[in-house]
Amino acid sequence: MKNALRILVWTVVALALSFVFLGLNEASAKEFKDVSKKHPNYTAIQEMQKAGYINGYPDGTFRPSEPVSRKHVASLLDQVLKFPQPPTDKLVFADVPKHHMYYKPIMKLYNKGIVSGGLDKKFNPNASITRIQMAKMLDLAFEFNMKEPVRFEDLSFLHWGYVHASALYSHGVTKGDHGKFLPNQSVTRAHYAEFLYRAMKVGKTPSGSVVSKEKAIDLTMRLPIVIEGIRVQGKIDNQTYSQLRPKQLPYATEAFADGLLKKDYPSVCTHCDSFLFPDLLIEPSMRFEYTQPDANTLHVHTVSFRNMLTAGSYVHYVFKKESGIWKMDDYVGEDVGKKNFELTKEEAERVVKMNYRYYSKVKITYVSQEKKTGEDFATKEHYPYTAYKFTVETEDGRETVIVNSDDGFVYP
Repeated sequence: MKNALRILVWTVVALALSFVFLGLNEASAKEFKDVSKKHPNYTAIQEMQKAGYINGYPDGTFRPSEPVSRKHVASLLDQVLKFPQPPTDKLVFADVPKHHMYYKPIMKLYNKGIVSGGLDKKFNPNASITRIQMAKMLDLAFEFNMKEPVRFEDLSFLHWGYVHASALYSHGVTKGDHGKFLPNQSVTRAHYAEFLYRAMKVGKTPSGSVVSKEKAIDLTMRLPIVIEGIRVQGKIDNQTYSQLRPKQLPYATEAFADGLLKKDYPSVCTHCDSFLFPDLLIEPSMRFEYTQPDANTLHVHTVSFRNMLTAGSYVHYVFKKESGIWKMDDYVGEDVGKKNFELTKEEAERVVKMNYRYYSKVKITYVSQEKKTGEDFATKEHYPYTAYKFTVETEDGRETVIVNSDDGFVYP
């Protein structure tokens, strides 16, 4: 009976350690019976195993198709990124007591704001993790900068995980599946090895008091989407602004929340494409300036080509850092006029590419350009601008488009 109990205990321990850190000195370049060289995740699994981060089961298998649990995800992230020890031991999750085998790594991630558990105050350590939950954990753990939003058929910008999926896509950590992200699909052991391996190759984004251009772009892309999503969802749920306000405060200063966001909330539309903030895509890669007057203030100036009602506009943001967290503090949109973009031919071509980015095959050819006269909406002054003509060939056929140099407006 005692021998049987020993075997049972050893089996449980071996299974628990099958997907966690073993120590670099114990790592060995072994092959797994069920992961052939033709397996799509073979390289990632082998490299993670060689580094000592993952191990197989006692029978020599890796079981790549089995779901990976939340506790194992937390443990691996902690081993890879070596998060600091929490200042005090406390009970946060009812199902993760202090004597739990994974208490420390889970609490390390909790203290870093990477995990928060569910509404029931539980972490559900044995539950499988979904693709969108994984995206959030990797994005926050590696502090990725979101370079541009991405379009997935099954992931609306209203989804809480949209910016996390976009951040991973920006760095090549995830590529989606035939245009879909499959947010609710469970992550397998093989897929998690792949995602973590890719994230490690990118590396953790360095941080400091001086804001990099990449971080400034991240704030410009990320915070407006998150805040806009909260506002639209609030309208859908018939929430009053008082009910909605606490959800915005992690992303907006009190002054901004009680100012423009409150004033504009009655105008939020749930069935149209008119939003408070511009929908930026490639604009920051073309026209982007930022200044940092002090360690806790950031001013950003960029442009928007995508407001099809009023054409383009200048975009001005102010971000403030509160308790170590960057929040939106102000926003101003400025219509173009006599002071306009003055797009070059090359920039105009990029605007065309942006408008046809969802086609698999696109050929753009410059044709000609023509001088035209515009009128400033505010001052009524006249000014010259250039209209660039291009032909565009896609799988749907061939057409001619014009791009205005003053506002980036594209039309047939």
